[in-house]
Amino acid sequence: MTGRGKSRKVREWRSLLIAVLSILVVAPARAHHQGPNDGPIRGVAIPAISHGEMSVVARYRSQILDLAARQPVTDPILRRLAGFVSLQTFACFWGLVPGSLSDEHSPFNECSHAYLAGVRALLAHMTAMPGNQSAAKDIGARIDAEIAGDPNRNVVCSNSSEAFDSADVIGPDWQLAPMHVPTVLTFSAFFILAAAGLAAAGRRRLFRRTASAAS
Repeated sequence: MTGRGKSRKVREWRSLLIAVLSILVVAPARAHHQGPNDGPIRGVAIPAISHGEMSVVARYRSQILDLAARQPVTDPILRRLAGFVSLQTFACFWGLVPGSLSDEHSPFNECSHAYLAGVRALLAHMTAMPGNQSAAKDIGARIDAEIAGDPNRNVVCSNSSEAFDSADVIGPDWQLAPMHVPTVLTFSAFFILAAAGLAAAGRRRLFRRTASAAS
């Protein structure tokens, strides 16, 4: 690997580590969403999504976000929903932690409900916008058909009745993390790899300095 390639790898490791640390710092101050019983909605109201519907909507997430980004005319609601989904996905570690969607005991399950509910609300809003929304309606019809044919569509969990507010970003519930083995293993592996990458970068810098001093 060339020196430039090595430097790029180090920057990638640092970026990933910074992202994780940012989530860890922000998470303790996670906002509890304000539903109808907690106070007024300050952003856009986002209906709940059931446990059984999440996996179907997740398969179409990229298509829905791409379609929203290509909208020739936007409005404040679309922009708010798209912004919410972007922030919420980041706060939920991009849904990469095993069990985020399938395990209600995962510290990432509630925040997964939040960003997927936002994705579905974004699609519903696009189908109601002026202009030719045939692409949005087609995706919506496919999602509805898959949900209707999914034997797990009626499965619910403790987060299935939770509605959200686009003004509130829901972070992981870190109190559940020590008891959730997939989360513990994922973050342990990540920090080991990140530490190894940073240590390797440090050794390379020390070797270059030593070589420069010797010459």
